[in-house]
Amino acid sequence: MEFKQLEAFVAVVDYNSFSEAARRLYLTQPTISAHIHTLETELNSRLILRTTKKLSVTDRGYQLYDYAVRMLHMRDHLIEDFTGSQKKVIELGVSTIPSAYLLPELLGAFGKELSDVYFHAWQGDSTGAIQRVLDGSVDLSLVGQKTDDDSCCFLPFCQDVLVLATPVNEHFLRLEPEKVNFQDFLKEPFIMRENGSGTKKEMDLFLEKIGVSSSDLNVVARMNDLESIKKSIVNGIGISILSSCSVKDLAQTRQILLFPLEGPAQARTFYIVYNKNRILKPHVKQFIRFVQNYYIQTESS
Repeated sequence: MEFKQLEAFVAVVDYNSFSEAARRLYLTQPTISAHIHTLETELNSRLILRTTKKLSVTDRGYQLYDYAVRMLHMRDHLIEDFTGSQKKVIELGVSTIPSAYLLPELLGAFGKELSDVYFHAWQGDSTGAIQRVLDGSVDLSLVGQKTDDDSCCFLPFCQDVLVLATPVNEHFLRLEPEKVNFQDFLKEPFIMRENGSGTKKEMDLFLEKIGVSSSDLNVVARMNDLESIKKSIVNGIGISILSSCSVKDLAQTRQILLFPLEGPAQARTFYIVYNKNRILKPHVKQFIRFVQNYYIQTESS
């Protein structure tokens, strides 16, 4: 159960209309219907009875309505108490790399431009963050991959490169980055990211372009947690392909070594993704424009 679902339910009851609830919440009518269906499934109760001519709320629906109104008021008061003012809210999905290495800087800079916006961020892999855009539980997501879903709009906002990260030991220190290629590392113990990660998808594309199958790798571990992979590399367990921004700090302190990947597949793009069928609130649109322009201004300064 999420606040978005409760907001949709309360709006339907308040306005006695799915279409008016959708208009007031800047959502589509199918999204409102999906939120109500999810609540009914989770609570195993019919909440709203709808025919072509009328809409009525069940007894269980009115019971939930009372709880939901109190919960939403408590949330609003909590935000006001902790921030000192009434805030506009942006529900934000974010994948692993943007969450840890891009979002803190973005939010700090955006807060100086528009201080009355409160962010509620959900962090997961790119696939999960995109799914949350599709089901309407977030306003937008920052992710490291794109899909072919026609409902989504993907706006590129930042580029990074993939690198090969290795432990710091005599074997790897003897290698000269300019004179090695990925084929030289095929026998090394390799740590693989789990499916769903944008980095994993870009790595698969890179391997495909250079004619290497994942079965050609000496995979010793599969992990879905980036920090665990980084610590494993530092401790000499294996090597991995990672986003350069995620390991820049460890490379600067010489806890790991970085080797460039050959060819154009080394570049990766991060995207803002939102649902084309959803009406975006003005402050959400402002945040999207800010993120789009932020790295352009940073690179030019």
